[in-house]
Amino acid sequence: MILMWLGSFVLVMFGLMESQKHLTNFFSKEQKSLLDKGGEEKLTSLFARLLALVALETSPRKSLYTGLALYNLRIQTLRPSVLHMALSTLGAWWALFLANLYLGFNGFFLLGLCVIGFLPVSHFAKVKLALKLVFSVGVFLIGGELMLRNSSALQTTLGTSEFAFFLADGRFSSVLVLLAVGILLSLFVQIEFWSLMLALGLLVTNTISFNGALALVTGERIGMMLVFWWRSRKLNQDCQRIGLQLSLVSILGAIIGFFIAGETRTLLAYGFSFETSGFQDKSFQLVLLTLVILLVQWLAQMIWGHFGSLVKVDEIQEAHYFPSSWFEQELLSVPATQWAKDKVHKRLSEIRYHLQGLSTLQEGQVPGHIQARLREEEQKLSSIVFKDIL
Repeated sequence: MILMWLGSFVLVMFGLMESQKHLTNFFSKEQKSLLDKGGEEKLTSLFARLLALVALETSPRKSLYTGLALYNLRIQTLRPSVLHMALSTLGAWWALFLANLYLGFNGFFLLGLCVIGFLPVSHFAKVKLALKLVFSVGVFLIGGELMLRNSSALQTTLGTSEFAFFLADGRFSSVLVLLAVGILLSLFVQIEFWSLMLALGLLVTNTISFNGALALVTGERIGMMLVFWWRSRKLNQDCQRIGLQLSLVSILGAIIGFFIAGETRTLLAYGFSFETSGFQDKSFQLVLLTLVILLVQWLAQMIWGHFGSLVKVDEIQEAHYFPSSWFEQELLSVPATQWAKDKVHKRLSEIRYHLQGLSTLQEGQVPGHIQARLREEEQKLSSIVFKDIL
């Protein structure tokens, strides 16, 4: 029976991930257009452009890694890359929107709309993408309904055991353990917002306390940034610095946001009864408190971004590019990757042109370490292109 509940949870996560992909594909042309507008911009126009880019991506993790990857490939300069990463958290709006619909809208109604797919109008590309998006949202909502229906299996399994009381206990000791569990699971479960959806499923059935639910969400945010630092540690020197600094600041922001969300919950308690609230009220409250955590984390990232974009960078650095696993694990934005492909080919052609020019110069005119760096970069970029990564 417990497998049925877990299967419902998988259905929820599948619907969420697929809806993110389809929504991003729906606006892929707009994203490429926003990337093409890059260049020498005023801060206000740069902020507006990157804010729109992050919002259309709907995946904070992809925006975060894409910002670092474009800088690592030297396609973007430091300021837009740092701002791209600092704004990435705002891409969580889509997951929060779906979480707010959780148990508040019938998923079968949306699947019914997909009958339009049988009509000739469905042959248009935009209509197809829209229908896929509607279908995935419907799957998400149906998964949430099935989680609620199968919650009795979870409650029967837990029973009146000490573990059941531990989950429902909102005191500091149990919350701290759930925070650690959220961090550890995020090191292995490379899926965004699993903690929010799991917390929703457990909270509406009174299996977990509000503090415990917030601890899971915070643990995921911390764990994701630890993974980000770990993956950035083998890049070139400046990307290593960015990865370490941004991870530390984001983790600090998530922890502060967790405590602020706890205080916000105390204020909400005057207007809501957390024990007797309905399903929709509980989901709305959790989404609101999660939003508090994300906003505080975003503010911390923006403060870091203000100072991080002003750092003077050594133009000559070792050519350590991100591995192909970033593509295999779908860490990068597909529209941004497609846009970057021509840029990488152009940069590779420029490097080869400079290397050919070195043969016509007298020995000693160009320092040896610069020549070595150019040859190393040419080899690394060639391997990326020939592997059809870009």
